[in-house]
Amino acid sequence: MNETKNNNGLKIVVAILAIGLLACFIWINTLTTEINRLSNALHSQHQTLMNQVESIYNNVDDMLREEASLLSSVTGEYGELNLENHTLDVTVTLVPKLISDDMKIQISFNGRNTEMTRSGNTFTGTIAVDIYNLNEQILMTIETEAGIQTQYLSEVRTEYLWDTRIPSLYYCHISGTGTLSEGKYSFTGEIDINCSPIEQTPEVRFDKFVLVTELNGKEINREDISKDVLNYQSYPHGTYFRHDYQMECAAVEGDELSIYLEATDSLGYLHRMLIHHWKEQNGAMAEAVDGTEYIFDPNGVQIFP
Repeated sequence: MNETKNNNGLKIVVAILAIGLLACFIWINTLTTEINRLSNALHSQHQTLMNQVESIYNNVDDMLREEASLLSSVTGEYGELNLENHTLDVTVTLVPKLISDDMKIQISFNGRNTEMTRSGNTFTGTIAVDIYNLNEQILMTIETEAGIQTQYLSEVRTEYLWDTRIPSLYYCHISGTGTLSEGKYSFTGEIDINCSPIEQTPEVRFDKFVLVTELNGKEINREDISKDVLNYQSYPHGTYFRHDYQMECAAVEGDELSIYLEATDSLGYLHRMLIHHWKEQNGAMAEAVDGTEYIFDPNGVQIFP
C-alpha cells in the first residue's frame, strides 16, 4: 500500500515537472518571438534613421552646390544621333545669377567650343557630345570686364549617352556543362539572350544575331540564329530568347575556346559579347566571362569601350 502511494506521488511529481517544463518552453518561445520582434523593429528604426541622415546630407550637399553655383538655372535638351560622328547635339539653356551687359558665355566639350546666344538674361547654345563619353562634362566659361569664371555643368548629363539612343545586350550567357574527351570538346546547356530597345528611340532594335565560335583566337564556326531569336518571344521593351544549346568541336588540353554573340542593330552598330569561355590546362578549367559589351560602328571601328 505504501508502495502504491509512493508510485502515485512520483507520478504526480513527474506530471508537475512535465507541466512546468511545458510552461517554461512556451514562455521561452514567447520570449524568443518577442525578442525577434523587438530586434526587427530596432533594425527597421535604425535603417529609417540612416536613410533620414543620408537624405539630410544629400539635401545639404545640394544646397551648398546650389549656393556656390554661378547659375540660377540650367537645362539640357538632346537632339538626334549623328551616326557619322557618334555624337548628340545638346542644347544648353542657362541663366546666370549675376548679369552684366558685357557678359559673354561659352560652353566647351572635348575640344569643341560654342558661343552662347543671349536673350534677356537667358543664354542658349548647342554643342556636340560624344555618345560614348565616360566622364567628361560640359565646361561653361563666363567672361566679363571683371574677369573670367568657369563651372562644369554637372546638371546636364553627358556620360553614357549611347544608352539613350542605341539598344544594349544587357544579359547574354551560355550555361551548362562542357567536357573534353578523346580529342573533342562537347558542351550541353542553355543559351540566354536578353536585350532591349531604348525608350527615346523604340524603332531602333536588334535585327541580326550570330554566334561566333573561336578556337585559340581563330574563328571555326559562325551560326546565324536571328530567325530563332526574333521569332521566339518579343516583349514591349525588348527581345528575350532562351533555348537548349549543344556544340562539339575538335580540341585538346591547352586549347582555348570562346563563343561570342554578335548582334547588329538597325543603325548598323555591331554589338559583340563573350558569352562562353573554356580552357583546360592540367585538369583545371577556366570559364570566366566578364560580360563586357563591345560596340563597333558600321565601318568596323571599335568605339566602345
